[in-house]
Amino acid sequence: MPKVCKQISFVSIILCILISSGCVEQKQLEKLGLVTAAGYDLEKKNVIRGTVVVHQFDPMEQNITKMITATANTSKGLRQSQNLQSNQKLVTGQMRCVIYSKELAKKGVIQLVDSLNRDSTVGNMVYLTIADGSSKEILNLDKTNTKISLGTYIYNLIKQNVESEQIISPTLQEFNHNYYDIGKDPVLPVLKVKNGDVIISALGLFKDDRYIAELGPKKHFYLKILSDKYKAGTHELGFKRSDFEKIRMKKGEHSIRNVYNKLFIDVDNIHSQAKLRLLDMKRLKFKVEVKLDSRLLESTEPLDVSNPASVKFIEKKLNQAMEKDIIELMTYFQKLGVDPIGVGNEYKAHLRGENLTKKKWRELYKRVSFDVQVKNTIVKTGVID
Repeated sequence: MPKVCKQISFVSIILCILISSGCVEQKQLEKLGLVTAAGYDLEKKNVIRGTVVVHQFDPMEQNITKMITATANTSKGLRQSQNLQSNQKLVTGQMRCVIYSKELAKKGVIQLVDSLNRDSTVGNMVYLTIADGSSKEILNLDKTNTKISLGTYIYNLIKQNVESEQIISPTLQEFNHNYYDIGKDPVLPVLKVKNGDVIISALGLFKDDRYIAELGPKKHFYLKILSDKYKAGTHELGFKRSDFEKIRMKKGEHSIRNVYNKLFIDVDNIHSQAKLRLLDMKRLKFKVEVKLDSRLLESTEPLDVSNPASVKFIEKKLNQAMEKDIIELMTYFQKLGVDPIGVGNEYKAHLRGENLTKKKWRELYKRVSFDVQVKNTIVKTGVID
């Protein structure tokens, strides 16, 4: 056979294989149920209820979403029971989020998280969350109006809040890093059903793998600043009206403002940098330095921001209020025995030839004291009237 003919035959064979393999993949996809979200609840002692949202492909119909619930003692046992209720093999390659009920999370989630780590088809970027109530209640919501599966909807809900820097990224990778790292604890968002929709109601604080308490939305700003770089997002602070009396505009249309009995200021932070330093090894004294570049977006009182001295006055008031809030927050963490900031990491970095265990750090953490300093620089004032 001529050399050219051999080459043509070889190319033809490769094309046939590629075309055939493409057909096989298409047929295989129709036999699979893609799990986009999974939820775990504590059914009773030693028994877990598992709920999965499954996206199914049917050439004769539109793509459909199905919810399957089962009970078992382990996550693998749940998968076996769930497969018995499906006409398609369940696979986790498209898993977007996992929800653990608060009741279950209080007892610990590492066994279930470890099963995700051992599943090679589950990606590190899957989101882990906590349900304020049962995970089944959340996954049972009808999301047909969104034209996407509920797993994708919850994934997008979390993703956009992570990208807008409202919450800390709750990926499987982040959870593993913070859980296994001595000197820092995980944080996961808490999901809640409100008015027939799913919202992020709080951030769940963990001590090792156990849910301990939650942090309300007004405190998310400080947690984000202290644990990570913060490039965007707004924060609202309240003050006594009398504190700003000397820079308040009082003439003409600005003379009377009686809607609020306090003065509220909204700032938009365009850059932040937080440093945690160990000042005294024996006394366990740490210094927290926070630098912020902010825009003054809104004030419920008309303030004279045309005067540089007035802007400096506002910066000073913001600094004092934020320092107070940060000290209260870190003291709250200390009382709970949780360390989402990573104070233990800073302490561990100064140890020489000595191992630090989680148990030992928990004891040392009780004696830690903090010196907090905030420096706010208002780079833009906008229109405040």
